[in-house]
Amino acid sequence: MTPRQQFLNLINRKSNTILPRPTAKPSRVPRTPVGRPGVPLHWFMSFFNEKTAAELLGEENIPGDCLPEFRYNTRGSDRADWDRKLAYTKACGHFTVTVGWSACIAFGHGGPGEFAERMTEVGDGYRFSEFETGVMKEVRYNPHFYHHYDYPAASPDDFDKIKLPDPRDPARYVGIAEEAAYYKEQGYIACASLNGFFSGLHYFLYPYDLLLADLLLEPEFVGEMLERLGNFNISAADELLKHGVEMINFCDDLGSGESMLISPALYRKFFFPWHKRLADLCHTYGAYLHMHSHGNINAVMDDIYETGVDILNPCDPCDGMDLAELKRKYGDRILFAGGVDKFFFEWSHERQKEYLDGLAERTGGGFILMDSGGVPENVGKERFDVIRGMFHGYL
Repeated sequence: MTPRQQFLNLINRKSNTILPRPTAKPSRVPRTPVGRPGVPLHWFMSFFNEKTAAELLGEENIPGDCLPEFRYNTRGSDRADWDRKLAYTKACGHFTVTVGWSACIAFGHGGPGEFAERMTEVGDGYRFSEFETGVMKEVRYNPHFYHHYDYPAASPDDFDKIKLPDPRDPARYVGIAEEAAYYKEQGYIACASLNGFFSGLHYFLYPYDLLLADLLLEPEFVGEMLERLGNFNISAADELLKHGVEMINFCDDLGSGESMLISPALYRKFFFPWHKRLADLCHTYGAYLHMHSHGNINAVMDDIYETGVDILNPCDPCDGMDLAELKRKYGDRILFAGGVDKFFFEWSHERQKEYLDGLAERTGGGFILMDSGGVPENVGKERFDVIRGMFHGYL
């Protein structure tokens, strides 16, 4: 059974038969958790950086397009990298391959559905880059650190300075259909990354602190920014789905360790409509929507359920996200990915194994095991190989 078949069986709650995606939304009746068919599914969210991935997986398993070039590149990955991306996927034990340039190492970033990035300076232990919107990014190694700065807008008066590329430009999708078809032929799910809506605003358009304030102080301005970003996202997703993508991944971190970063009312006003619109679009194509949101987001779980999101990660217990309870309440509609404590990589192997065994027992299986924030750069290869083995066979 291929990784693709294993995933389709899991998301359709079937042990041996692949069913077509239901056209109607199922009624919300909590189910008894079901065990997963075949080989357990897992997904390493990302690696802290490409150097860590190469050290742990081997240089031969790292695609050549994992870093931006010194020019904007939005097309599909070069044909020579398709097999390298498959090698990366197999080395991790994943069931998906992400299409597009620079879209393999990190969950939800890279490819034509996200604003393209070009390198501006690189040195020993650092690199600087610029996105299509004009915002800059600094990345540091040892220890891992990154941040965005020099945003195109710093106040509502700067709205006209926000310039977005054309999401319907055919040049953005050159090679995407062929790349997606190849991964499907090889027995994997072809997925693509998309800008977030909340996170997309503070990554690419407007400083984080000002955004949080202006959701209350300048709601009309935030709504106008979101309209432009949201229309880009929906159009880009539509193009990706037309080109054969089967799953859209996007990141919208809505919570902190204790609570929501914004009120549930603000989520419902600004972001719920876009999440629902994106989920409806994916379902029109028979595709799936995979949402990432760190933090304690229990206060909006009913709303996320109603959007139609198919997969949600990372459900970190440190953030008060109880995977067993989430499955009981929402598992008839949402396939959960995650359940791993954010300090997991720091624990002894004995504690890790005990935790995974307990997680399987509490939940009854029926989910995708996923870490909460990426593999840290201080995890050595020997230690990583043990953890990889645990992830692969924890049930």
